[in-house]
Amino acid sequence: MAIPFFKEMRIGGYLLKQKLLGRKRYPLVLMLEPLFRCNLACVGCGKIDYPDAILNRRMTAQECWDAADECGAPMVAIPGGEPLIHKEIGEIVRGLVARKKFVSLCTNALLLEKKLDLFEPSPYLFFSV
Repeated sequence: MAIPFFKEMRIGGYLLKQKLLGRKRYPLVLMLEPLFRCNLACVGCGKIDYPDAILNRRMTAQECWDAADECGAPMVAIPGGEPLIHKEIGEIVRGLVARKKFVSLCTNALLLEKKLDLFEPSPYLFFSV
């Protein structure tokens, strides 16, 4: 699948800006994990081995937005666990898209049909199944 031209331009502009500022190291993608909990128990994953105290922790929408703002990367990947379990996932994604971050929501798609109405179509959002 081809990358949309405006996405190439936005990311290319970001890269050029970093070069012009003389930065040798800078973030390109923020790996944002608002929760560890998953709706599967895959043997190879390892997340199922965490204690419930960690698996039940959730970042708030504001914490997610603050992390994205602090990082400054143009892209945000939201893996899991399963991010669709998070009660505020629609709000989190809307806030990131409003900040013009390219959001990759990584999901196993078991809850996608049920949760799809939480998301508005946007060139800044795509699902990775």
